Amino acid sequence: MMIAISLATGLLLLFGGGHYLVRHAVSLAAVLNVPPMVIGLTIVAFGTSAPELVVSLNAVLTGHDDIVIGNVIGSNIANVLLVLGLSALIWPIAANGHSIRREGMVLMLATCAFAAMCHSGDLGFVDGLILTLGLTGFAVVTVHKAMGGRSDKSAVSSEIPDHSRSVMTDMGLVVVSLAALAAGSHMFVDGAVGLSRMFGISEAVIGLTVVAIGTAAPEIVTAAIAAWQRQSAVAIGNVLGSNIFNILGIAGIAGLVAPLTGGPIAIGPQFAAAGLAVLLITQIGFAASCLLCLPVGRGAGALLLAGYAAYMLSLF
Repeated sequence: MMIAISLATGLLLLFGGGHYLVRHAVSLAAVLNVPPMVIGLTIVAFGTSAPELVVSLNAVLTGHDDIVIGNVIGSNIANVLLVLGLSALIWPIAANGHSIRREGMVLMLATCAFAAMCHSGDLGFVDGLILTLGLTGFAVVTVHKAMGGRSDKSAVSSEIPDHSRSVMTDMGLVVVSLAALAAGSHMFVDGAVGLSRMFGISEAVIGLTVVAIGTAAPEIVTAAIAAWQRQSAVAIGNVLGSNIFNILGIAGIAGLVAPLTGGPIAIGPQFAAAGLAVLLITQIGFAASCLLCLPVGRGAGALLLAGYAAYMLSLF
């Protein structure tokens, strides 16, 4: 009974938080004259990735290394195949602008670096430091480009509505929406993990599936609502930014914290083969589509969802 209540309440908070996050994030972009893509890459993406960070830090401090790596790998795979696929099925996503090409390259480089680190067998302090510094540089460059160049200024006039809310009001409502997403994700993950353990599923599989989908739920809901509201820049920016943050931020911070538990994060053999291969294929494929500015239509969305279903079946 408690598991059902946790799942239901979590989903309610996720949908409510996702709806208001998109609405007020887009309004904030209009007030600040910042492209929606930049809001999606920063506030929305980093905010919706907060559950992955909390879950991963808790897992690394309690010695559940499989959940940490499974969460990062599984969430990024879910973001491309499930989140992007579902969003494109709702409304075709247009991938254009300098920001998308730049962040696509960042995602490709970050994924290759992370895969190389995992292939070595563990993720330690130095690895975490490199990834975290990469995230810092990414955030600084993104904000600088947004405030200086306005390279995607044309996207502002075509995609965001006219709002008169103050900056402080929109920022406050964005924070409240993010808090609702974090709380909803926490409750959803607790319920989902409890349900999974009833069936005796291993931690590695839980990390790749239940925890990954649960912590990616804010991205799923937010991107789906953004697509429904025809805010394609927010939807694709959310996926791009979240994936970059998952690799550079979550894996990086987990690597920095790992020495507190007595050593680096051990990379299990179940991730070294299939998990990393699927991660590389999905992330590089997505990054390449961003570099080439290829739109993601409903047909491509259906293929992405079918690919995720096949991936889930292969794990079980």
